[in-house]
Amino acid sequence: MTIFAVQIKNISASIQTYNAMPSSSFPSDVHSICYLDTDLMPLREHPYHFRCGFYLVCTQGRALVSTGVQQYVFDEQTELIFLTGSLLEVLDTTPDFHARALFFPQEVFLKAILPIDTPYFNYTHEHPCYRHTPDERSQKTWREMLLWMDMARMLFAENQSTFQPQHEHNFLQSLLMWLFNTIPDKQAATGILYNRKQQLCHRFMQLVREHSSQEHLVPFYATRLCITPRYLYEATTQYLDGKSPKQLIDEQLVAEIKVLLNNPTLSITGIAAQLNFADQSCLSRFFKKQTGLSPKEYREQRI
Repeated sequence: MTIFAVQIKNISASIQTYNAMPSSSFPSDVHSICYLDTDLMPLREHPYHFRCGFYLVCTQGRALVSTGVQQYVFDEQTELIFLTGSLLEVLDTTPDFHARALFFPQEVFLKAILPIDTPYFNYTHEHPCYRHTPDERSQKTWREMLLWMDMARMLFAENQSTFQPQHEHNFLQSLLMWLFNTIPDKQAATGILYNRKQQLCHRFMQLVREHSSQEHLVPFYATRLCITPRYLYEATTQYLDGKSPKQLIDEQLVAEIKVLLNNPTLSITGIAAQLNFADQSCLSRFFKKQTGLSPKEYREQRI
């Protein structure tokens, strides 16, 4: 197994199932590739933490979605992709909102990604949301993206075939290769050149999405980025709405706690252990400081 495959496998292993009361029409994890036409209503003010990867494209209307610490305007001709799962919540939608969704299990993704270069994986992690522009080059890519979704619906929306494993591997690998080839066009369309601090901010937010449930302190992230905590503070306060690294970590952690609190079968003590708090009282103090509510009060309010 290559170093890159080990890296992805470690990321995959760190993602836990945090979902409560999953909708039968909207999977939080899948064992085979799944295609859906959806309005994302199961995620409306009810965050999921997905184990599987997912690729969403908006074909109509507008939604405001959150990954905890980050929010994205998800409107027509916008793509949203998370290769190794993510927390996702819908904060608001227009009545006519519609999206096409593709969910793929980690096992299929790990095999499909092996021959693809690391820069694609990094770019997608750092830029999970892309909105197509009016120029013909971008519009051509959008039309092709819809064709891929048509193929996914044909292969995976209904009955599985005898050759399902082969279909899944071949389809996902081909899709990822096609997406990799669209990156230069997407970069050219945005016309944005990121300086070093901005690039660090993108990488930092990627790490926060992946590790905030277990790693609550800034030095962990600074070490992973090979910079000092002070330099990370300078970068985030300059380019991430004036917020410090600790504020951003805490915001993501609060979102993770809310996901778990939505599951009535989990005790506060169990949640504290799962999220690497010393004990229940530490979690309760942290959550109340951030939200103004105790975990119990938040649960009662949700009910």
